[in-house]
Amino acid sequence: MKFLLYTTTHGRSGSIQLGRPAVYLPILGVLFSLFLGGGYLGYRMALPDARPAADRGARQWESELEEQRREIAALRQQARDHLDALAVRLGQLQSSMLRVEALGQRLVRVARLKKGEFNFDQLPAQGGPADPLESGQMSTPDFLQALDELEQQIENRALQLEMLERLVMDRELKGEVSPAGRPITKGWISSYFGKRTDPFTGRREMHKGMDFAGRMSSDIVATASGVVTWAGKRYGYGKLVEVNHGNGYSTRYGHCEKILVKVGDKVEPGQKLALMGSTGRSTGPHVHYEVLKNGRQINPGRFVQARR
Repeated sequence: MKFLLYTTTHGRSGSIQLGRPAVYLPILGVLFSLFLGGGYLGYRMALPDARPAADRGARQWESELEEQRREIAALRQQARDHLDALAVRLGQLQSSMLRVEALGQRLVRVARLKKGEFNFDQLPAQGGPADPLESGQMSTPDFLQALDELEQQIENRALQLEMLERLVMDRELKGEVSPAGRPITKGWISSYFGKRTDPFTGRREMHKGMDFAGRMSSDIVATASGVVTWAGKRYGYGKLVEVNHGNGYSTRYGHCEKILVKVGDKVEPGQKLALMGSTGRSTGPHVHYEVLKNGRQINPGRFVQARR
């Protein structure tokens, strides 16, 4: 293709042939440069509007991330607080359990229960079928409620054990201070409480104790816990030991050969008080045994037959 071009500069005409590379390549270069320049100009014109939007989006994301970080930190702190609270509760429950175990062990000893019948060093035997419909994990509120109920049960059991311990100890104390059994380790009953023929006068007179005969120098023992209030000679009794057991009870052991305790001594059931003799108004080796209630002699028979 040819184009004719006229010019007045030199007054001559000319022509341009567009099919030649030397002609169309510069033209294409100019057009491509104009296209790139327009695109760049549009980009520069649009850039001030796009950058604020991008900045706003970035700031929003950073704000949301910071909020999530704060929420995570708060949840972690809450979890730590819950763990600390549970650790405190666990320590309180452990202390309560130690208290209950100590009470139980003391109660087992005081009550003289059989060995192994109540073993506080082992868990109690338990069992039973499980319900598959009710099985599952325990939620946090249920777990905390279970802890509260367990703590209440432990406190109730501790109070019950304390009451039971006091009752058992009172029972044991009363049993120890109440005369029971014979005042000798070997021998036999030679005279009962009540009216009898006096061996010295031959008349019917009141015998205010029981006589236990045996070998000379055999043991005379306390029939209950108490404190020695007399240890020496007394008219008619010869060498006498008297023990006060409290609750208005006291016992006397007469005609001793040798006294082994002194006034003020605390004695236990079965402890040796003296040796059997025949001092005072006596016809042979024996112990004259009396039980007194509020200062008056009563029949020792039921106490002699009693067992600990």
